[in-house]
Amino acid sequence: MSPNRLRLLWSRIRRKLWFTPALYAVVALLVLSTAPVVGRMLPSGVNSLIGLDGVYDLMDVLSNSLLAVSIFSLGIMTSSLQAAAGAATPRARPLLTEDRTAQNAISTFLGGFIYGIVGLVGLSTNYYGDEAKVVLFLVTCAVIVAVIVALIRWIARLSNLGDVSEVIDLVERAAASAFEADAAQPWLGGVPMTSLPPQLFPVHPDRMGFVQAVNAAGLAGMAEEWEMDFHLAARPGAYSDPNRPLLLSSRRLDDEQVAAVRSAFVIGGQRTFEADPRFGMIVLSETASRALSPGVNDPGTAIDVIGTSARVLVDWALALDRAEPKVRHRRLHVGRLSAADVMEDAFRWIARDGAGQLEVQIRLQRALATLAASAPRLFEEPARALSHEALLRAEQAMSLDQDLERLRAESARLGFRCPDSPRSAHSAG
Repeated sequence: MSPNRLRLLWSRIRRKLWFTPALYAVVALLVLSTAPVVGRMLPSGVNSLIGLDGVYDLMDVLSNSLLAVSIFSLGIMTSSLQAAAGAATPRARPLLTEDRTAQNAISTFLGGFIYGIVGLVGLSTNYYGDEAKVVLFLVTCAVIVAVIVALIRWIARLSNLGDVSEVIDLVERAAASAFEADAAQPWLGGVPMTSLPPQLFPVHPDRMGFVQAVNAAGLAGMAEEWEMDFHLAARPGAYSDPNRPLLLSSRRLDDEQVAAVRSAFVIGGQRTFEADPRFGMIVLSETASRALSPGVNDPGTAIDVIGTSARVLVDWALALDRAEPKVRHRRLHVGRLSAADVMEDAFRWIARDGAGQLEVQIRLQRALATLAASAPRLFEEPARALSHEALLRAEQAMSLDQDLERLRAESARLGFRCPDSPRSAHSAG
């Protein structure tokens, strides 16, 4: 397994809900097992300064109370995840489970319970002497303080856990991080791919799924070693299947080389946020579409998503202007992320689902105008195309002529060309 794949695996494990509680549990067991050793290092006579009779009672309180608190907290978090999936989109659930405040609170409660129950077992034997009991007393006091702090933070966190606005903020941060990484290395350290040579040999995947990560350094090393050029055909986020190659090589590869190339791609059943900026835009768009459904009818959330998506894309454009990407892999050719595709992911389906709502359409036109003005070379053409399409959708969906005329006037004021109105032509006829 390559170092990049190991780093990716470690990064994902660290964000799992079970990891931090398991780490706290291990720490609790280590403290309990080393307490006799630490106790022998304390100055003589310390045990006479501290009453040791209450250590058992303190641990009994911890073990009895924190198990119930842990179960209750997990139940609250599960309910919040279900609520967020219903109000926003199930694709945002991984971001909620990675919430550090929730993980630390549950970890503190569970670690305190394990510390208390295992400590009671030790106290029921002759494993702990008086010196070790002093250590346990001090550690128990620290655990109590940690539990109190965790409870206060957890109560504050419950006020907006699973709220739609929080989901939008989490997805925005994940998308912004992915776009920032893309801006720093838009070609993954390779050479910009402007065109393809006439004869290339495809490398197809051995399994179907989404490309979650690409080891560009590994591919470049293979290309240098084998003295050939590679053209990346599947960036993170692409769906791999037998009809779509992962990579095109300038020379035919043998079976061993094909297996090595495939190992540079991490393919899974779901898209992830780390290296896939488009996925963040899709999740935001899904949240807006859910809000615009007749059963929810929350245009305010859709407007919030439009502003969030526009902010992320403007920051991406600014990061691209500031970035000075270096070519580190001269035999690896990579196409850049398409701004038109990103904007379609962000806005096309909002324009479809909010076609009949004037407030949503006006905010969408303004967001497109902002993008076109902030980065004309990157966004102007797709922004004009989406503006035109949104107006056509509004023509079909809006029942009131005054709403449509106001929308067309706003679009014209922003500098977009309005399509000819079939409704006006029909009325004139």
